[in-house]
Amino acid sequence: MAEYLKKVLDQIQKFFSALTPGKKAMVVGISVAIVVSITTLFIWAGKSTYRPLMTNLNPEDATNIMRILREKKISYEMDASGRNISIPPESVYDLRLELATMGLPQSGNIGYELFDKQTLGASSFVQKLNRNRALEGELIRSINTIKGVRRSRVHLVMPEKSTFVEDQKKSTASVILDLDPGTVLNEKQIYGIGTLVARGVEGLEVSDVAIMDSSGKILSKNTRDSLVSMTADQIDFKSKYEEDRERGVIDMLSRVVGEGHVVAKVTADFDFTRVNETQTIFDQDGIATRSVQRNNASMEGSRPSPSGPAGATANTPGQPVGGENPGVKSDTKKTNEVVNYEVPQTLRQTMKPSGTLKRLSVAIAIDAKTTKTTDKDGKITAKVDPWSPEKIKEFESLVSGALGLDKKRGDSIDIKSMEFVHEDFEEAQRMLDAQERRSYVRHLTLYLVVGIIIILFFMFVVRPFIQWLTENTIEGVDSFLPQTVEELEKFQKNGAMAGLEEAMPVLPDRIDPAKVEGEMIKEKIITLVDTNPHKAALVLKDWIKEDRKKDKDKDKDGKTKTA
Repeated sequence: MAEYLKKVLDQIQKFFSALTPGKKAMVVGISVAIVVSITTLFIWAGKSTYRPLMTNLNPEDATNIMRILREKKISYEMDASGRNISIPPESVYDLRLELATMGLPQSGNIGYELFDKQTLGASSFVQKLNRNRALEGELIRSINTIKGVRRSRVHLVMPEKSTFVEDQKKSTASVILDLDPGTVLNEKQIYGIGTLVARGVEGLEVSDVAIMDSSGKILSKNTRDSLVSMTADQIDFKSKYEEDRERGVIDMLSRVVGEGHVVAKVTADFDFTRVNETQTIFDQDGIATRSVQRNNASMEGSRPSPSGPAGATANTPGQPVGGENPGVKSDTKKTNEVVNYEVPQTLRQTMKPSGTLKRLSVAIAIDAKTTKTTDKDGKITAKVDPWSPEKIKEFESLVSGALGLDKKRGDSIDIKSMEFVHEDFEEAQRMLDAQERRSYVRHLTLYLVVGIIIILFFMFVVRPFIQWLTENTIEGVDSFLPQTVEELEKFQKNGAMAGLEEAMPVLPDRIDPAKVEGEMIKEKIITLVDTNPHKAALVLKDWIKEDRKKDKDKDKDGKTKTA
């Protein structure tokens, strides 16, 4: 066997030495390419496939999961961002369930499970700190369940309770949201997050919760100034009212003038003053007597007149008065009358609502009508005609009725017919289509050229080279195989063809040299036919032609002799 391999190597060396330098380089290049391709194929086939285990992890969770994978000796891959971990597919689902039972991923948040393991001797400060941490973790978990929120952070400031109510400070909170790409939270969602945090913390109000996104933009509109907050709400109410009216006007007129041919702007002036009014009204015509009280008094009497001799005696009571004293008579009458009247009165308490519409202004621009005509030459001409005053009046009446405009209130409406500037998107679309077609043709041409080059390479380089190498190798091997019976007997006697005894024919004690020679020639012919059937067919065809030619010559000779 060693001698056989030696001869094969010698034959290959002789074959390689007989090649030209160009063919030698080609043989070496193709051999290297084949070796590299086979090696790459084996490496790719032997490479393990991975499936995502966890995605969008934060550094803390990624570190914990990698530690568990190392302990379990499970191979894993991590992408460049450090957020996604992949493992072999046969372990994905089992490991996910196991990590879930372990509470992973936690997103770095610790909730009320912080109190599962109590430590003795913890101070009140540590207990308060742990309570804040647990409350923040639970709020973070609740916020992260909201659609569109990737991660969040919550910071709570809860001051200690004071003995006096006026000295008690309010609790405050700050929320930072990391949203998914392309996600924008509306005002209701932001207010809902603020309400969620406020309702979960004792003594915290929604206005004391500040919410911002990961870029530092403040999302919440909460403010401690009630007046500022009220003003913001009023502006939002005014903007929404105007947008609704504008949308209604555009939808209505678009049915008449066409989509995109009308622009409307509505300005509303509101009175947001709050008035509480109390009014008392008296009815003078409806006066009625409620009660009458009369008091009459009469008194009659007389008394002596102060007269008499001078001196104390005359003025002393009980002493007789000298001389005549006619006296003084008195007659008094007194009448007192009180009449109470019932006066009807009306008491009105009026509270005027806030946000009363004071004035409404409407401005509308309508695109002029465009009429396209085609002449005899096929040329298209566009003619622009403004809307007639009668149509403008109809539009004005239609909009006034829809919006409820009141001239007495000072409402105004202005409608103009103008020529809009329309962007030529068709030309831009044609340019884009042409560019896409050129790109498609360019890529298709490139792929076709590469395919043709590969096909030509295999047809004119690889295939001829393999055929040439095969033919030369077979002929080279045949050259050192035994060609005669004597050589065959010598090989079998010396055992020079170890391992090829089954392939070699067994020679009997008495052999016919002619028969053996014929069998060997037959085997060689079969080998040559199998190796190159095209050449064998050509040789056979030439033989048939020669036989036919000989037959024709014989026929001609026979006819001539007969004649």
